[in-house]
Amino acid sequence: MNIPLIGIAVAVALLVLVQVVASRQFAGKIAGLRQSAVAEQGPVAGVRSVPPEIMVGFAERSGATVGGPSTMMARQNAEMRLAPDQPFFPLVATQLSGTRTPAFVWEATATMAKVVPLHIVDSYTGGRGLLEVKIAGSIQVAGGTGPDTDKGEMMRFLAELAWNPEAILNASGLSWRQIDMLTVEVSAPTSAGVARVRLLFDAEGDIVAIEADDRPFLVGGKSVPTRWIGRFGDYASFGRYRLPRHGEVAWVLPAGEFLYWRGDVAAFEPMR
Repeated sequence: MNIPLIGIAVAVALLVLVQVVASRQFAGKIAGLRQSAVAEQGPVAGVRSVPPEIMVGFAERSGATVGGPSTMMARQNAEMRLAPDQPFFPLVATQLSGTRTPAFVWEATATMAKVVPLHIVDSYTGGRGLLEVKIAGSIQVAGGTGPDTDKGEMMRFLAELAWNPEAILNASGLSWRQIDMLTVEVSAPTSAGVARVRLLFDAEGDIVAIEADDRPFLVGGKSVPTRWIGRFGDYASFGRYRLPRHGEVAWVLPAGEFLYWRGDVAAFEPMR
């Protein structure tokens, strides 16, 4: 009997077991985040900040109604990269979004460099933001929590209102300010201060871009307020809803624009 070979086999088996357990725990964590996001969505609040007319018109043309579904589910085919000097890698994702209270859970699976399996969650639930990027759902390679993450994830929720029109008419906790005929600022409180995003419309009243001046961005392990932009286009019908099929987002860095995510909505429907 070859004792060293047996030892190696046992060690490999233990490593596989640890990876499987960690991956299942991560999947369970994501399921718990979804449950929390759904549980937050109560009835439409009696007192809400009234959106500007251009926002209401957009939401109604997009299929939203007061008292509409409390949670939505989208499926995306996209690609992203983690740094400006890296190539894009493809991913598939689902996103659960609340329409009564700001909340979302985005889960993606991808293969980086054609061989590295990634499992990603990006979320905002219970007033807290979370980002975790893990190899095979077990080894974390990127992530974030804390006040700056809370603010950043709230900014993502606000920026994606074009993909969540029910929230425009039904969500509480949002404040609105019309800057000019084609620009509306939407804001909400977070643990790191007020999150603000500007929504930009075209002449037909569709949201075609977003911008923010101070989304937290990690530079050398330190969070730096950074200009953040996004673009929407290719509006299409998904059941009763009319949404931009395509979207992309970028950081505006001293070296130039860092486009880090671009993708298409493949499906969009209410959960309840």
